[in-house]
Amino acid sequence: MDRAERTFVTRCSLAVRPFDIWTGKAPLPSSLSVSLEGIDRKPLRSSDGSYVFLDVPGERCTLAIASPVYREVREEIVLPANGASPPVITVSLQPDRAYVPPAAGTGAIVELRDADGLPLQGAEITAYLDDEMAVRGRLAEERSGGDGQRLKIAPGHGRLAPGDAFVLKDRDGSELEWNRVTDWTEQPTVMALDRPIMGTWSRGTRLLPAVRATSDAAGLAILPFRGLLPAVCRIHAEIAMKDQRWRAVWQAEGGKVTRLPAFTVGVE
Repeated sequence: MDRAERTFVTRCSLAVRPFDIWTGKAPLPSSLSVSLEGIDRKPLRSSDGSYVFLDVPGERCTLAIASPVYREVREEIVLPANGASPPVITVSLQPDRAYVPPAAGTGAIVELRDADGLPLQGAEITAYLDDEMAVRGRLAEERSGGDGQRLKIAPGHGRLAPGDAFVLKDRDGSELEWNRVTDWTEQPTVMALDRPIMGTWSRGTRLLPAVRATSDAAGLAILPFRGLLPAVCRIHAEIAMKDQRWRAVWQAEGGKVTRLPAFTVGVE
């Protein structure tokens, strides 16, 4: 290792790896601005498209990503202690209304309204697809709550990428748990998770593709899905606003972006 490499490694505080949730690829550099709030220091670009920050002071920082085509990102990050490896943060970029969907992309545009018919801004939508063709993997072993942050899976239709969200759903559909892939490990069938598994899951439990989105000032939210999908996609969604929650099932078409009818919360 030469002197330049030694300096780079010891001074690196944080690496940010943004990716387009709809394409699964790194976005064009011209489509976003990556910075740390309150720190007037531009990141370096690495060969894999990551943004590398050097000599960041303090124990915490706030990552900010601005873009004309993606939703704004603000995320608080804990920086490593002296001598610890710098974190690599994978950020899933959510499309905004100016975003042009990829060819044959599958998704849904949801319009949320309150009981008075006004746009519902700031509602959190958690959605997933439940279909055998959408299965992204199955548990290769039994798992129980608190049992680490790694998951061994058998292949499904397509492969989850770092930053992708998924739900675990049991055979009878009565139990559901949300998680996110942070990276694949040195073992090709084992992935690292954003959080520990909470429930108890049997071998063969399905991993289904999932997304989270927040409605904008017009009450709109975009739900993008990637990979092999059925011709008809049933989207199971939960909408949360403050301490209230509503459930919905919507239908989209594989390979198309469907504009759904307006959904009024609290109305069956």
